Amino acid sequence: MSEELNWALPANLLAVSIEVMRPHGRLGNEGLALWLGRVDGHAAQVTHVVAPRGPGFRASPFQLKLSWNAMARLTDLADALGTYLVGQIHSHPGLFIDLSEVDEKYGVRCQDYLSLVCPHYAQRPVSGIEECGVHMFDRGNYRRLGAAEVARRVRILPAKVEVVDLEVPA
Repeated sequence: MSEELNWALPANLLAVSIEVMRPHGRLGNEGLALWLGRVDGHAAQVTHVVAPRGPGFRASPFQLKLSWNAMARLTDLADALGTYLVGQIHSHPGLFIDLSEVDEKYGVRCQDYLSLVCPHYAQRPVSGIEECGVHMFDRGNYRRLGAAEVARRVRILPAKVEVVDLEVPA
């Protein structure tokens, strides 16, 4: 049996990510915060929250779009920081915290990629990760992690995450 990848999340990651998404939610749109980090063996640690801004990022009520140029800029940033894209959080309306068909089909499709869904378009406080849908790309598909698996594989660190505002071109 191969070892599972576990994630170490800074204590302020969820609050910072919600603040990044909140302005989009105020407009009735989904929001997005991208997570950069490092992997050492079977442990991934999130180190940076990226807030995409500009014409290469489009938010709407039921969809988010990043341009190819935006992804190239994100890759350049990750290279400069010695990190790579390990996960993200985006918001959905109401209590819907599952991934949509669009999320599953067009989202990042990389083994062990962590994808959280925050309810209420990130307009309400969230006290912990258990209030979000926690999903992982695993062997060709996304699957939602149950509470026991989240408790086993995700730990909260006293560290703080750094926020990076990233202007992304169309």
